[in-house]
Amino acid sequence: MFHHERARALASLEVIGSLAADTLLPGHGPVHRGSVREAAQRAREHAV
Repeated sequence: MFHHERARALASLEVIGSLAADTLLPGHGPVHRGSVREAAQRAREHAV
């Protein structure tokens, strides 16, 4: 959906992926419960 700044989105995933957290409260969308690192990795894989 927000793919007009791909490089910045991927950079954000790098930052998010460095967090040792199991809950993510995004600015929009539902709360993510589970490994934030794994979620960021899956998002990067889908971005390719």
